[in-house]
Amino acid sequence: MGYKKGEILKTAFETYTILALRGSGGAGEVFEACDSDGVPCAVKILDPARTTATRLKRFKNEINFCTKNTHQNIIRVQGSGVTDRGDPFYVMPLFAGTLRELMLNRVVPQAVLPYFGQILDGLEAAHLQGVWHRDIKPENVLFRAETKTLVVADFGIAHFEEEELLTAVETKNNDRLANFLYAAPEQKTRGQRVDSKADIYALGLILNEMFSGAVPLGTSFRKVSDVVSEYSYLDGLIELMLRQDPAVRPSISDVKRELISRGNEFLSLQRLNSLKSEIIPETEVDDPLTRNPVGLADTDYRGGHLIFRLTTSPPPKWIEAFRQPREQFEYYGGAEPISFNFNGNEATVPMSPGMSPSRLQAYMKHYIELANRQYAALVIAEHTRKLARERDELRRKALEEERRLEILRQLRS
Repeated sequence: MGYKKGEILKTAFETYTILALRGSGGAGEVFEACDSDGVPCAVKILDPARTTATRLKRFKNEINFCTKNTHQNIIRVQGSGVTDRGDPFYVMPLFAGTLRELMLNRVVPQAVLPYFGQILDGLEAAHLQGVWHRDIKPENVLFRAETKTLVVADFGIAHFEEEELLTAVETKNNDRLANFLYAAPEQKTRGQRVDSKADIYALGLILNEMFSGAVPLGTSFRKVSDVVSEYSYLDGLIELMLRQDPAVRPSISDVKRELISRGNEFLSLQRLNSLKSEIIPETEVDDPLTRNPVGLADTDYRGGHLIFRLTTSPPPKWIEAFRQPREQFEYYGGAEPISFNFNGNEATVPMSPGMSPSRLQAYMKHYIELANRQYAALVIAEHTRKLARERDELRRKALEEERRLEILRQLRS
């Protein structure tokens, strides 16, 4: 494209100076740059010579998705604009290398799954938002050595929820959708449906390669068990991920559950939070009242009772925590927490002669604070126990399957 060192690119709020070309691909080029404060960054510029209406739409979708992204294992777009020549570009953090370079330096076996788990997290977050990548390969996973962080990048050919999925390897002549080495079988046949299971296939190839240095091709390829027997259980999982039929390949959550069942406690499932606005790990409690605790909205008096209107209608567990606080507290006789009645978002208590309404209101605010803390602790404890039970069950099933396979092996020998 001919962009040179020293050229200036502008967004609505920032200017960027090109320093050097870092790489090029089917849709454009990536340059090392710095912002007006000298902070390093990377700039991806769409190549006008290879720009089609389809590629422009994908570039726009990639910018929109990655600008809104907050997940630590998905690339974040920091700004976008159009060069003086009219070429679209976007700005992202600068990473020193890729997963390819990390693998060339040999990853010790004990570090493979923690790294692989980060790739799983990034793609799971995308899948939960209706986005599948369709071009997963080591070159599209960026690596930051200082923090040992992997980030999934280059969503330029991803399927987005609102986008109609086109064909597979080619949408038009010479418009290839995936690196052929990591492409799933359905991506190599025109007209086949390509969805999230194509990412699973590529992940299976990469997992095997991270341990063995070999991308599975054909039969009798170098497996994980050929390199390190401690992780031989991965061979069966990889075989499932590489199934010809995408319908029988596992999902990312299935892959995680299998790895967790084998004692990889650093992994956890993820989900969209209840507001469907961000991805959170399964270990994080997703309860509306822990995010937005109950508050006092208004106070009224009617029929000898003070009526406290709350900001929401609390559930029975919160009411129980309110009426039976475990912490020490002060109260009016006859207006202690157990004396309150709840109906929807209203809590009422009799107001005896001589009681100060303002003081009783202050007590009510204190009761609410106690209930919020106790309720949050209760929800967290229940959630932690639930996760522990689920992980114990996964481990039990894995041990049971290992025992079954060992008995079958003995019977055949």
